[in-house]
Amino acid sequence: MTDDSPWVSTELRPRYRAAVADYLSGASDEARLRSYELGCQAVVEKVTAPTLAAVHQQVVHELCREPAASRLSDETPPTLDHCLQQTSILLETILCGYEEALKIRNAAYESVLEDHRALLEADREKDRTIAEFQRDKVEVHRMRAESEQQSARQTAELTAARARLQAEITERQLTEVALRESEARFRILFERAGLGIALLDKLGRIRESNPALQQMLGYDSDELHGKTVFDLTAPDDMEITRRWFQELVEGQRSEYRLEKRFIQKAGTAVWVRKTVSGVYAPAGELQFAIGLIENVTERKLAERNLSESEARFRQVAEMTGEWIWEQDAEGRYLYSSAAVQSILGYSAGEVLGKFYYDLFTEADRHRVAPALSSLLASKETFHRIVNRYQHQQGHEVFTESTGAPILDAEGNLVKWRGVDRDVTERKRFEDALRLRDRAMEASSVGIIITDPHQRGNPIIYANPAFIAMTGHARDEVMGRNPGFLQGPDTDPQAIEQMRQALRDGSDCHLTLKNYRKDGSEFWNELLISPVRDDQGRLTHFIGTQTDVTALRRLEEERHEMEIAKQIQLSLLPTAPLSGNGVIAAGMCLPATHVGGDYFDYFSSGTAVDVVIADVSGHSVAAAMIMAEARTTLKLETHRMMRDMTGPARSAAAILSHLNELLFADLNRSDRFITMFYAQYDSATRELTYANAGHNCPLLLRQGSRVCTELDAEGLILGVQENPNFEERRLRLQSGDTLLFYTDGITEAQSKGGEFFGTDRLRAVFAEQTEAAPQDIIDAVIARLQSFCESRAFSDDVSMVVLKLT
Repeated sequence: MTDDSPWVSTELRPRYRAAVADYLSGASDEARLRSYELGCQAVVEKVTAPTLAAVHQQVVHELCREPAASRLSDETPPTLDHCLQQTSILLETILCGYEEALKIRNAAYESVLEDHRALLEADREKDRTIAEFQRDKVEVHRMRAESEQQSARQTAELTAARARLQAEITERQLTEVALRESEARFRILFERAGLGIALLDKLGRIRESNPALQQMLGYDSDELHGKTVFDLTAPDDMEITRRWFQELVEGQRSEYRLEKRFIQKAGTAVWVRKTVSGVYAPAGELQFAIGLIENVTERKLAERNLSESEARFRQVAEMTGEWIWEQDAEGRYLYSSAAVQSILGYSAGEVLGKFYYDLFTEADRHRVAPALSSLLASKETFHRIVNRYQHQQGHEVFTESTGAPILDAEGNLVKWRGVDRDVTERKRFEDALRLRDRAMEASSVGIIITDPHQRGNPIIYANPAFIAMTGHARDEVMGRNPGFLQGPDTDPQAIEQMRQALRDGSDCHLTLKNYRKDGSEFWNELLISPVRDDQGRLTHFIGTQTDVTALRRLEEERHEMEIAKQIQLSLLPTAPLSGNGVIAAGMCLPATHVGGDYFDYFSSGTAVDVVIADVSGHSVAAAMIMAEARTTLKLETHRMMRDMTGPARSAAAILSHLNELLFADLNRSDRFITMFYAQYDSATRELTYANAGHNCPLLLRQGSRVCTELDAEGLILGVQENPNFEERRLRLQSGDTLLFYTDGITEAQSKGGEFFGTDRLRAVFAEQTEAAPQDIIDAVIARLQSFCESRAFSDDVSMVVLKLT
């Protein structure tokens, strides 16, 4: 067993880690006892002392990093050196156990070898003694022959020789007793050993075997005696057995360990772990070999069964298409089935060693990593947790994960084992269903689903918008036919059209009057669509209900606005004015359907009157005020023309009378009117004008390109009951041109927020000095639309151009 054997990772490290943790928690005596036992066991498992030291340092380093390590210090987390110093006694303890077990094992081996050496030495001494005895015996015979000749002379010498011989015999007897005792001890060890033991000569022949080996192989002692290890070896293991034993004979190795198969007397193969050691003469020649043989058949069978089980497990894992995995106690992958490649695009080898959250999407990785320690510490089985991984190619993959902790005998977490199933498509389908359900629930349009296979085609689903639109509670709607929304004024033709569509299983789109729970009416734009399955069979009807009451009302209002617009436009001059030495043209562009701008021109006798006005706002109310002002102005003008002459029929007087008549209405409606009024007398070529807070008209003299403003003092109409209006006079000549306009032109804005302004209006007007009135109006409108980059304007736009002929 090597230092990286499974015992180190599965037994030594976790058990020693637990002992260190207990020691740090205060259970020092128990922790030291367990450490001592681990050190003793490490000798049996062939683990080296440096490996024990390395395991100690790794375990202390891991515990030092854990939050629980804070118990070593009341203030700050301990350093690694501090932790190592605190736990040094455990390292000494485990090494002490290791040394004690090592001493015991070495002493046992040394005792056996010493007994063998003593036995060999006794055999050699016995042979020397026997040889000497034989020589002494010959000498005795020779001396006896000589004694017959010289008996008297050698009697004393013979007596001394006999005494010497008696002493040697006594010594030999004592040696034989010691040899028998040594042989007895060796025999007891040899006969009672649980392992099979064989003494082999340099040809591999069995010279002696113990009962354990005989029982293992099914032979008795006589049957094994003289057989070679090669006679008992399975054919597949023959080559390595011969090669390694020959290397032992030649001194290339002093021992070797080998797992192989022996063939029992019954012909059955038995797996053994064989350790063979050579005993060499001082000259280096192999005298005999000792074979220690352990039956490992059950372990081999267990390993084979485990291997077959793992093979079946992997085969099943591959066939199911599910990703089966194992993770260590810290969440790193120890095993991964090949299904991970079809799910995440990684090979099984590529995920080994990675933390499980390393394969998550970046957002989930940052969310899960900080909570890893608490997740692992829970040691609880989890079921069908949905994880979001990032495929090797970058897209998201959803899996449903189930896993369970694997604990050791002490309840410590060893690893995790689990399975992930790819549920990406199901997740997308479920998300789509949830999105559809949320969309239906969040829709501002009423949605219902009915079941035509139930009697009465009842409602089986209604979204909140439908509940809110009808005023009925959900339990008042479910199970009823949608016809309960109909009432006395519901169009019978619409009802019949809907029923026919239901009978035919076809679409139906109509608008009909329905009734809420409180009895109030609403216009319902209804779209009924059939729902069919994959075979085209009708399963349900879905109906979308839209409350179009406001829209219908808006359409009615828009229709009314169109009528009002036509009426308003009918109040404006329908054609240019030509006569009395002038040509006049005008235009009004309301910002909406109707507006508050107004212009007019008319002639009586030698006079031509021109008026332009702007009511605050540009809505129906402004248009109504404008219509009232026009009517009042017309009536007042006609009255003055009929009843008055001279200065009393001046422009200022007209504005004063108009303010007097409209003040009460304007004050109540919180509106006002700006107005410019001018009269041109063709006989005197004199222009009389007054201004009620309106934009000053522009005058362009014949042959000039410089505009002048016609200004006069005066308040807007509707602000003060008796205001004073300044009246001014101006003589004109042929070719002079006047431009009357509203502030919708000068206050028009570009997309950058810049005003069109008076200067641009002056420039356009000056460029058209020779143009006809309508052409001037068209030029101003074209330049204004270009400036605003739009054909519509935010305020009413009106103009009148008067040109003297």
